Amino acid sequence: MKPNPAIPRYESGAALVTSLVLLTVVTLLAITSMSTNTLEEKMASNSQEVNRAFQTAETGLAKILVDDAAFNTTNSVDDNGTPFEPADDIYDYSFTDSAVGDYTAETIYTAQYRQKTIPKRGTGWDTSMAFYHFDLAARGITMTGVTAEHHAGAYQVGKK
Repeated sequence: MKPNPAIPRYESGAALVTSLVLLTVVTLLAITSMSTNTLEEKMASNSQEVNRAFQTAETGLAKILVDDAAFNTTNSVDDNGTPFEPADDIYDYSFTDSAVGDYTAETIYTAQYRQKTIPKRGTGWDTSMAFYHFDLAARGITMTGVTAEHHAGAYQVGKK
C-alpha cells in the first residue's frame, strides 16, 4: 500500500492539544463568571434586606408620632447610659407584592420622656408653657433577621 501524499507523515496532534487547552481556559472562565454572578446576587439580596429593615425602622418612627400614649411624661428614662430600651410598643405589618410575594417585618418603638424646660423671659414664649423633651427610638426587624435602628428627638409644647 502506498502512502497518500495528501496526508503529511509528520503530524504530532498539536491541534488537539491546543483545542483542549483552549476548552479548559473557556471552562474556567465560565465557572468563574457563574460564581461571580452568584456572589453579586447575594450582595443585592443583602442590600435589599438592609433597605427593608431601614424602612421598617422609619415606619416605627412614624408610628410613634401618631401613637396617643407615646408622648406621656410617665414614659421616663433610666439615666444609666442606656436610654433606648425598645420594649414598649411592637407593630407588626405585612404586605403582598406580586414580584416579591408575602413579606412580614416588625418594628419595635419607644418614646421616653427626658426633661421639661421652661422658656426664658424675653424670648417671646409664654412663660406658663413648657417644652417636654422626648427620646424616640425604633428598631426594624425583617423576616430574615436583619435589623436597623433609628433614634430621634422630639418635644411637645404644653402647660407647665
